[in-house]
Amino acid sequence: MSESAATPGPALEGWRRAAAIAATLVIMALALHALAGEFGGHGYHQIRSALRGLTWPQLALTTLLGLASYGCLIGFDAIGLRHARHRLPASRIGITAFLAHTTGQTLGFAALTGGAVRLRSYGAAGLSLAEIGQVVLMSTLGFGFGAWLLLGLALWLEPGAAMRVLPLTTATVSGLGIAMLLAFAALLVLVGRSGRRIGWRQHPLWIPDRRTVLEITALSVVELCLASAAFYVLLPPPQEPGFIGFVGVYLVATVAGLISTVPAGLGVFEWSLLKLLPQVPPAAILAAAVAYRLTYYLLPLLLSALLAGLASARRPLRSGAGSAWAVVRPWLPNLLALAVFAVGSLLVIDGTLPLPRHRQLSASLPVIETSHLLGSLGGVALLLIGQGLQRRSHSAWLLAFALCTVLPLPVWLRGGHLLVALLLPLAALALWTARREFYRQGALLDEAWSWPWLRNVALVLAATLWLLFFVYSHVEYRNELWWQFATSGNAPRALRALLLVCLAVIVFGLARLLHSTRAPLPLPDPDALEQLRDVLAQAQDTQACLVMIGDKAVLRSEAGDGFVMMQRYGGSLVAMGDPVGPPEVARKLVWRFRETADRLGLRPVFYQTGERYWQTYLDLGLTLVKLGEEAMVPLQDFSLAGSERAELRQAWNKGKRAGLCFRLVPAPGVAGLLPVLADISERWLEEKAGEEKGFSLGSFDPAYLLRFPLAVVEADGRAVAFANLWQAPAGRELSVDLMRHHPDAPKGTMDFLFIELFLWGAANGYRRFSLGMAPLTGLAEHRLAGRWNRFANLVARHGERFYGFGGLRRFKAKFAPEWRPRYLAAPGGMHLPAALLDVTRLISLDPQRQK
Repeated sequence: MSESAATPGPALEGWRRAAAIAATLVIMALALHALAGEFGGHGYHQIRSALRGLTWPQLALTTLLGLASYGCLIGFDAIGLRHARHRLPASRIGITAFLAHTTGQTLGFAALTGGAVRLRSYGAAGLSLAEIGQVVLMSTLGFGFGAWLLLGLALWLEPGAAMRVLPLTTATVSGLGIAMLLAFAALLVLVGRSGRRIGWRQHPLWIPDRRTVLEITALSVVELCLASAAFYVLLPPPQEPGFIGFVGVYLVATVAGLISTVPAGLGVFEWSLLKLLPQVPPAAILAAAVAYRLTYYLLPLLLSALLAGLASARRPLRSGAGSAWAVVRPWLPNLLALAVFAVGSLLVIDGTLPLPRHRQLSASLPVIETSHLLGSLGGVALLLIGQGLQRRSHSAWLLAFALCTVLPLPVWLRGGHLLVALLLPLAALALWTARREFYRQGALLDEAWSWPWLRNVALVLAATLWLLFFVYSHVEYRNELWWQFATSGNAPRALRALLLVCLAVIVFGLARLLHSTRAPLPLPDPDALEQLRDVLAQAQDTQACLVMIGDKAVLRSEAGDGFVMMQRYGGSLVAMGDPVGPPEVARKLVWRFRETADRLGLRPVFYQTGERYWQTYLDLGLTLVKLGEEAMVPLQDFSLAGSERAELRQAWNKGKRAGLCFRLVPAPGVAGLLPVLADISERWLEEKAGEEKGFSLGSFDPAYLLRFPLAVVEADGRAVAFANLWQAPAGRELSVDLMRHHPDAPKGTMDFLFIELFLWGAANGYRRFSLGMAPLTGLAEHRLAGRWNRFANLVARHGERFYGFGGLRRFKAKFAPEWRPRYLAAPGGMHLPAALLDVTRLISLDPQRQK
C-alpha cells in the first residue's frame, strides 16, 4: 500500500568519486609526463642499464632495511594497545600491524585502509572503536612527529639539499630547521604528562602524554631512517647529499606522494626525487625507484599473501598458528585480490617492454606473437577479476586459479621477465590453499566494481600507455607499425598488446552494463505457497500475506514453521518485512538470511521491518532508518456512535443514501467475479495512468486474488469497488492489499468500504486494522536530527507533487489510527543509499518480470 521514495544520493556521490578518480589520473599523468621530459630518445635503455648496474648485495641490503622498517611499524600498534590498556598475543599484534601497513602502503590512505584491517582484527579481540582509533592515531602521529624532527635536522645539518630548490641562504635554511626543532620541543612542554587537545576551531587533535610522544617519535625516526636507507643504498656513489640530507629529501617526496592521492605516490614520488636530487643522474634515480618499489611494496605484499596461504591450512595444530589464522582469515580474499592484481599489472606492463635479444634468436615468430598477446590478455583478465576475489566469488577464484596455472608458459615463451613467470605459480599456490574462502555464488558480470578498483585499473592502464610511449620514444609512429611482424619488432608488438588490453577492458565494461544484474531468485510454485498456509495462520502481522503474491523467493526454517520472503535486485538481497514465525524461529531466520546474502555476495536488506527484532538487526551490524509509519485502526469496541466518529458516520450514511452495499465474498466464490473485477482494475489503472507494482504490493493476478476473501462494494446491483482481505488470526489483525474502484463509482466509495471492513472486523473479534504505511512521515524534524531524517523530510516536502506523502497520511489520519513505525535495516555507509535505490526499483518493477 506504500512505496519508498528514491534518493538522488548515489548519483551525486558517483559524480564526486568519478571526479576524484579523474583528479588522481591527471596528477599521475602530469608526473609521468614530467618524468619523460627528463630523458632524451633512449631513456628506457638508460634506466635498464642503471638497473643492471645494481648489485645483489645492494638488493639484499635494501630488502633487509625495508623489512626492518616494517618491523618498526609494528611497534606503533604495540604502543597504541598499551596506551589503550589492552594486552594481546604478540602474534596477533604482529600479523595485524604487518597486514595493516602492507595494505596501507600499497593502496594509499594508510589511516583508512590500515584502520579497516585493525578494526576487523582488534575489534574481534574486544577493543572498542575509540581504542582502535588510538592505535591508528599512534601510527599517524608517529609519522608526523618523526618526519617533522628529521626534516628539521636535515635543514639544520645539511641545508645544501634544500637550497637547490629554494631561493634561500644557508643561514635561512638552517634557521628554519632550528625553528622546527624548537617547535617540537615546545610541543613536548605543551602536552605535559597527561596529553592535550590541540587544534584550530572545530578541528581539535588529541596529543598523548609526553612520554608516549617521545616513544612514538623515536620509533618513527628509526623507521623513517630505515625506509630512507633502503632507497639510499641503491643510489650510485658518490652519494651527495649525505644521509641526513637525503632523509629530508625522501620525506618531502613521500609527503608529496601522499598529498597527490595516487596509490603509493606512483610517479609523483619519483618526480619529486628528480627535482630534489639534480646532481644524481635521472636514470639512476628511476632505476633505484623501480628496485625500491619491488622490495618495499611488492615483496611485503607477496609475503602477506604467502602468510595468508600458510595460515589457511586445514587445521592449525598450534595455538600460535590458530591465532594467526584468526587474524588473517577475514583479510585473506583482500590480500589475494591485491596479489593477483599486482601480478596482472606486471603482466600488462611486461607486455609493453622490449623482448630480450636472446629470446628473439631462440623462439619462432608465431610463438612469440601468440604468447605475447596471450600474456597481456591474461594480465588484464587478472586485473578485471580481482574485484570478484575480494568479494569471495567462486567464479573469480576459478578463473584466477586457471590463469595463474596456465600463463607461466606463454609468459616464458614470449621472453617475459623471470620474476613475472615465477610469481604466477606462487599466486596459484596461494589461491589453491585458500580455495575454501571463495564460496559466494554469482556470475562475474554481476559483481559491481568499487570506485577504488576502477581507479586502480585506470591507473595501471594509464601507466602502461605512458610506458609504451616512453620506451619507444625513439620510434616514429606510422600506421604500418600495426602490421609489422618480426622477431625484433618490439614496438609493433607492444602496440598490438596494448590495443588488446584496452579492447578487453571495453568489452568487459560493456558486458557488465548490458548484463542484467537483477535476475530474480527462483520463485515458489503454487504447491509450495499452499504449504505456507499453516505458518500464515500463526502470523501476528498481515504483511506476511504478501508471500502469496508469488513474486518472492521463500527461505524456510528447518522445521518449516517460519519463513522469510525475499528477492534480489542489483547488489541487494531484500527481505519483505520481518521473518514470519515464532520469535525464536524468526531470529534464527534473520541470521540464515544474512548467511544467504553473504553466500550470494549481496548486501542484506530488510524492508518495512517493525520494532520486534531491532536488536537482532543491530547484532548483524545493520543500520536502522525510519521509512515512515503504519496506520493501525483499533477495532476493539469499534462503532460509529459518539461525537468522535461523527465524520465516519456521515460518510457511511452518505454511502448508504447513494445505494452502496457491502458484502464479503469467500475465497471459493471469487472466481465468478473475476471478469467484472478485471474491468474495474483496467479502468482504474487507465484513470490513474499507472502501472502494476510488485514486491510490497499485490497486482491484479487471478491466481493471487483466488487465495483470499474479497470485500466488494456494489451500487445498483453491480460491483463498483473491491479489495482483497488479509487476515492474521493469531495477531487478530486485518488489512487489505489490492484496492480498485470504478471511475463512475459514487464519491466516498472507498471510505464506505473501509468503514464496513472496520465494522465487520470488530464484529468478528479482530483487534486492529492496518491501513498500511505512510512513507516519509513521522520523522524527527529537529535541527540536530540525523542526516537521513533531514534528507527524508526534504524529499517529503518538495516531492508532494509527485507522490503526495502528506495527502496519503491525511487520508489515513481521518480514521483516527495509532501509528506504528516501520524501518529499513541495511548496512550503513555508502551501502545505505544503494540499498534504498535497489528497494525503490524493486517495488516499482513490473511484477510479471519478477515471475
